[in-house]
Amino acid sequence: MADKSSLTGNPELDLLRTNKESGFNYRERRQGDWKENYTLYRDKVTVNRLTQRQSVNVPLMKQTVKTLLKDVDDMPVLFFENLDNDKQKEAFQNEYWKWTASEEVNNLELKDIIDKKQVFLFGRTFDQMQIADGRILIDIQDPEDILIDRYTDPANIDTARFLIHTHIFRPLSALENNLDYDKEAIARLKMFYATEAGLIKAADNLNMLSIKNEKMADMGLRDVEAPVLGESYVELSMHFVMHKDPDDTEEQYYLWVECDDMEILMKKRLEEVIGTTQDNFWRNHLPYNSWADDIERQDFWSDGVGDVVRTSNKVLNAWLSQLVENRTLRNFGMHYYDSSLEGFSPQTFEAVPWGWYGVPGNPNEVLKKVDIPDLSESLDEMQFVISMVEKATGATPTQQGVTTERQITLGEVQLALGEAKERIKGMSKFYTVAWKQRGLKFLKLIEAAPDKLDAVKIYKKGRSSDKVYGREISSKDWMTQSGYSVRVWSQDEKETHDVNAIQRINAVKSLMPDNPKLNEVYQMKLLEFSGLTPDQIGEIMDFERRKLEAYGGMMPPVVQSGQVPGRVPAPTPQPQPMGQTA
Repeated sequence: MADKSSLTGNPELDLLRTNKESGFNYRERRQGDWKENYTLYRDKVTVNRLTQRQSVNVPLMKQTVKTLLKDVDDMPVLFFENLDNDKQKEAFQNEYWKWTASEEVNNLELKDIIDKKQVFLFGRTFDQMQIADGRILIDIQDPEDILIDRYTDPANIDTARFLIHTHIFRPLSALENNLDYDKEAIARLKMFYATEAGLIKAADNLNMLSIKNEKMADMGLRDVEAPVLGESYVELSMHFVMHKDPDDTEEQYYLWVECDDMEILMKKRLEEVIGTTQDNFWRNHLPYNSWADDIERQDFWSDGVGDVVRTSNKVLNAWLSQLVENRTLRNFGMHYYDSSLEGFSPQTFEAVPWGWYGVPGNPNEVLKKVDIPDLSESLDEMQFVISMVEKATGATPTQQGVTTERQITLGEVQLALGEAKERIKGMSKFYTVAWKQRGLKFLKLIEAAPDKLDAVKIYKKGRSSDKVYGREISSKDWMTQSGYSVRVWSQDEKETHDVNAIQRINAVKSLMPDNPKLNEVYQMKLLEFSGLTPDQIGEIMDFERRKLEAYGGMMPPVVQSGQVPGRVPAPTPQPQPMGQTA
């Protein structure tokens, strides 16, 4: 990054430049590590004349990341509880979240995988939320596009004094379409890009955009438009800065949009951009979330699994490169020969099966094979390095579906596998907190700008039939005075919680077997644990209630093994006295 320390005469632009330089210097030490982690994952190596002479790569980085990724829990479950106890509005709110999560532009099931993969490779990931085109958009951002205050609490991104989203490339001609941008600043930019220096800058921006798009495609993000030939591209940066203007009563987040470190296109309070809530939420919260699985107090840019694997992967690559070259050279069968002998030129010999080749003198004295030692013993050392990485990351051979040669019992295998999985699933405590923040900011976006959201149509199957019914819902269908709280749990936590709850209820049920309300709760828990959909659970519970009503509110007789549910068992025949007939 170029030096931005020179003053421009514009205090606000100088502030933005200073923040950008500070944020870049704070993150710069991680750039080289991230690049190596990513290229190793993508099976790319840089050849050199000393240690990596052959273009070979041991896929240790990909093997480790893919192994751990398969054992990390699925996307957490979010549920919004209405604080006014309006179950109908609560249902609409949760349906709107499901619609948002599954919408094609969001597709959070897949983006959750990308989110976790970025944590493995880079140690930190970010997501951004905004309202655009009448819907809420949630996107995973590249950590290389984010600059942040070095004194940010790693556990809470909303403590940042500034956050800068860089590398936002737009055609110069498209800036005029945004009514919030300064028209005079755009005019000055057009004049600059008409100069020779401006053309050079536009070419640099176009090259950076091409590189960014290529990497985003490699990471699995949705397609981005290719640069249009003949267009001058500019780089925009969004600066979210804690600031206080003279007419403000307190510090709050402001949003500056700056172009190519030269012009400020927009300055507004973040609350003015997004909207106002009852608690003025957007005065001190960012529309971004971030999490890491190796969080520490001293450094926001924490390590990831890729940092554990990187050095070992490079060592293995160097050794494998040497093995490949060693085997190739040994296969060549290179020889020394006495070049002082007249008329003797072994290069003219053509090797043929069962060939005989004459040499002037003793062949042992005229020819000598080039000695190239065998390096295959290094395979054991390579296996030791791989084993060390597996222990450090928890990506054990058993998790990879590889059997071990050592004779061990099934119980030992299950114990080791269980411990390894528990170690990986411990990661859920970090991302469930991030998902709770996503849920909260999702609610606050709706509260701040309900008029910007389009109505959506949802479809549900009827409880008593297979017919599908559609209904259009909008923000007025779920907005209430007190709002909502967010419940979030990982799939593993939910299953563990459900099992424990069923065991506790079962213990209580043994003391009150005829309590209809307790039985209803018990049945509900069992149905939820079985993985049935809410509609299926509703149909089953409706049938149980009707059955209960048929018995006049009393519990039907206890069903014994082999009896038909809902029928009164036949009386058991009584034994007859000896000597009497029935």
